[in-house]
Amino acid sequence: MSSRSRGLLADLLVSGSVAALATWWWHQYRPGGLLFGVLAGLVLMWRRRYPIAVALAVSVLTGVTATIEVDGTRLHDGMLLITVAVAMYAVIVHAATLRRAVAGGVATWLFSSLLLPLQNDTEITLATFWHNFGLVFGYGAVVWAAALSVRYFGHMRLNTSERRLSAEREQQHLARIAVAEERARIARELHDIVAHSLSVIILQANGAAYAFDRDRERAREALRTIGTTGTDALEEIRQLVELLRGDGDSPPDRVPVALNQLDAVVQRARDAGLTAELVVHGTPPEVPGGVALAVCRIVQESLTNTLKHAGPDPSATVTVSYQRGSIDIEVTDSGRESGSASSGGHGLIGMRERVALYGGTFAAGRDPGGGWRVHAGIPLTGAAARAVTA
Repeated sequence: MSSRSRGLLADLLVSGSVAALATWWWHQYRPGGLLFGVLAGLVLMWRRRYPIAVALAVSVLTGVTATIEVDGTRLHDGMLLITVAVAMYAVIVHAATLRRAVAGGVATWLFSSLLLPLQNDTEITLATFWHNFGLVFGYGAVVWAAALSVRYFGHMRLNTSERRLSAEREQQHLARIAVAEERARIARELHDIVAHSLSVIILQANGAAYAFDRDRERAREALRTIGTTGTDALEEIRQLVELLRGDGDSPPDRVPVALNQLDAVVQRARDAGLTAELVVHGTPPEVPGGVALAVCRIVQESLTNTLKHAGPDPSATVTVSYQRGSIDIEVTDSGRESGSASSGGHGLIGMRERVALYGGTFAAGRDPGGGWRVHAGIPLTGAAARAVTA
């Protein structure tokens, strides 16, 4: 059963109970009890939706009923108290704000405490009035305490539910951010793989075409490099696709990247025709796979840019320094003054984003001594930093 259906059922039960009580007293009070029961029941049907208006209507209805006679008699004060209690309870529990709840509850409480003691007494004395006032006032205090408790604990449950929903929304938001970051990471991976591989393939294909009639062995070597580069790129893309298809319970069998793979990265650039030198200072520490991947991709992208933009017979020097608390990467080439400057597309953006992900620094531009220079510094923390200094 939905909450709306439960609320409607509760409204019908309350209204029906008031009408039934009025009917029970009908044999003594004749039309007065029935008329009051019907009117009070109809009004109380709306007590949850319009609590202030219902409290006002019930106050007027009980006031009129308590002070006038119907068929020579007045209605029993027990029914009036029950009706006022239901209205007062509703206005305290269901009013939109606590201020309205207090104002409506106090008004109904005082009205009933002052008016109902006059009921059924034609010649009431001051002592009798205060006695009846005390009874009605105390009765209202009990209703007040019960209604305030229900409102307080109801709001606590509501706040708990809202906090839970807020936490769920926050988790969903973080999950969407994580998905977006993962997509950006995969996009960078694809760019690095495809850009590097296609650059090597294009350069080697042009070289093979040029050397085909002059040096068949060099042409065959270029074609072998094309085949190897294409195979490696296809394997890396396949691993990325498996990563995308993974369900989280069985992660794809992807070989983790380590810092000692820098030799292979530089060697692939040499195979593509670049004169490259790798200089390492210090001992490679054990770092998270993401850090190692960032270092390898920065070196790979820098060498790819040198191949594409540094002109004929390019050369590059890769210097990696494992210092206390950081890894410094510097790639310089002997390109023309306007060479690598044109590479400021997704490659440089991807390198900058990789470094920023780990709180590092990145710079790229013309080297005062000629050519192009890329420098990145990635800070190390925890065990990785201690491993460098050990």
